[in-house]
Amino acid sequence: LNELLEMAAQEYRSLTAEMKKLSGKNKQVYAFYMGMLERYLQSCLIDADRTNTADFMSDSNTENCCDTDLLWKKMEENMQEKCSRFAKREDKISRQRCSISDRCAEFAKHPVGVCRLIVPTGGGKTLSSLRFAISYCRHFKKKKIIYTAPFMSILEQNSDEIRSITGDRYFTEHHSNLLAEIDNNEELQAYELRTEKWDNPVIATTMVQLLNTLFSAKSSSVRRMHRLSDAVIIIDEVQSIPLKCVYLFNLAVNFLSQICGTTVVLCSATQPGMDDVDYPMLLDQEVSMTGDTAEDFSVFRRTELISKVTPYGMTFDEAADFAANVFYEEGNLLLIVNTKAAAKTLYLKMREKCPEVIVIHLSTNLCPQHRREKIAEMRELLNKKVPLICVTTQLIEAGVDISFRCVVRSLAGLDNAAQAAGRCNRNGESDKPCPVYLIKLNEENIGRLEGVRTAQHISQQILESDQYSDYIAEKTQRDYFGVLYHKNKNILAYPIRYRGIKSDLLSLLSLNQDYFKMSGLPRSRQFFVQAMKTAGSLFEVIDNKTIDVIVPFNDEACKLIEELNGDLSPVQSRELLRKAQKYAVSIYEGQNRKLQEYGAVRLLRTGAVAVEKSYYDPDYGITTEGSEQEVLII
Repeated sequence: LNELLEMAAQEYRSLTAEMKKLSGKNKQVYAFYMGMLERYLQSCLIDADRTNTADFMSDSNTENCCDTDLLWKKMEENMQEKCSRFAKREDKISRQRCSISDRCAEFAKHPVGVCRLIVPTGGGKTLSSLRFAISYCRHFKKKKIIYTAPFMSILEQNSDEIRSITGDRYFTEHHSNLLAEIDNNEELQAYELRTEKWDNPVIATTMVQLLNTLFSAKSSSVRRMHRLSDAVIIIDEVQSIPLKCVYLFNLAVNFLSQICGTTVVLCSATQPGMDDVDYPMLLDQEVSMTGDTAEDFSVFRRTELISKVTPYGMTFDEAADFAANVFYEEGNLLLIVNTKAAAKTLYLKMREKCPEVIVIHLSTNLCPQHRREKIAEMRELLNKKVPLICVTTQLIEAGVDISFRCVVRSLAGLDNAAQAAGRCNRNGESDKPCPVYLIKLNEENIGRLEGVRTAQHISQQILESDQYSDYIAEKTQRDYFGVLYHKNKNILAYPIRYRGIKSDLLSLLSLNQDYFKMSGLPRSRQFFVQAMKTAGSLFEVIDNKTIDVIVPFNDEACKLIEELNGDLSPVQSRELLRKAQKYAVSIYEGQNRKLQEYGAVRLLRTGAVAVEKSYYDPDYGITTEGSEQEVLII
């Protein structure tokens, strides 16, 4: 025992010395890292306790004993087979995708802390980043690959890609929190035994789940934190990190990469300047995985971004007229807006304007499986050259592999414009650049969406400036993010008001100075003074709280709902909840209250919540009205 204690003390001294070196002379940063270390140790204890309890209750051994060396070898073989098929294609875009992939594989031969994968939209960054991760894990003996995406639409599509390489057995897709909030201690214990613990070697999850794992007070989130060590974490569409989380995220990535031996890959065509803020992310000196990206962006230049933004903007009727004219010129059209209410309104207007045309509506009021089927239907129609209009929220614009001849995008951030352009002429179907139009909808209700309003304002300034001619260019995007971070500097540390005191989560999770000011106590000279529980309870990635409900979209969903209402062991519950994720929809509290008033929801015995069949529409999904912004990061 004494020998173990001495080893622990030596390890602690080594870690604290490394964290002091990492922090420089910044005591606040050092205190933040100490807090992350405390959370890491708590995570190990919680997971060990919950796992042993679940094993005892179900008389089983759920601990994953996968031989990762063999798994990485098999995955590398599967990846090489997939890449060899792509290499046989002779077109210019396919050749460039192969070049990007090869450079990522080569980059895996050297130690990496935090790097960037800057790939144009449509450049195959998912498979390229995964190829890097597999090769890196095999070469440097890493334990886990964690792929994270901000939007459900990306996760749904890319999970299928990852699963085709890794197989089902060692792969977990985790997005929805399908269990209701629990207050009773006995029920809470059962809930925590059922929650997803990320024990498989390959995980695909959402940005919300990753951020909750790092900062939420829920023990189900804390439990997963230690799984982030000694891993490769792929952050897809990194520009989608909420502004209020930037400082917390940057410092957490530094802790993971420098203290926990984790490699972090930041993927995007529109990279934000997270290394150019007051609490920067510590990027590697050789930061770009693919080197000079100029040729990549030149080859993938397939669109022309055209601003139709005016100071007053367009009404819904004017926007529908404009979109209809564009559609009849081009033959198919993708129309992307910022809110679900706007998507529904314009969907109905486009059906009126173009009654002979197939018009498809998408939003996150539809469950993932429903969206998958609609996107698959659209791909088939587009391949057959059938005239088609899709009216959707932004769920389609980042990462979804689909190609229209024309896109109309309601103004938001310039990064949104670049991502929307990635759904146009994606595979170079047309030799000439295809049009991507930016419009401003003056009837789109974004009054409560401060982030969208700010992004609109900055984008409009750049569009009106003579300084920029290429709005998708890397320099334009960097300048956009620079202005965005500067204008929002006061919120990057996650500002809060707690018991009448203004503070921020960075303070609560580091030196906690506002507590000492409020209490009148002398400032502590210790570094374990964080208000972990308070900060974690205040942390919400999405400002308006949501609840995940299971919808009866098809026979399988109905069967799962009934099974989840049965008497199940923790292991059985966990497996059924995994299967039910593709039928989950996130709704706001206001929508939930309406559904409860109508008697349209029921609490199942496992703690999951299900919606009655008559409240799920084949066109609109869950039918309660609302103008809330899309719940994209679930």
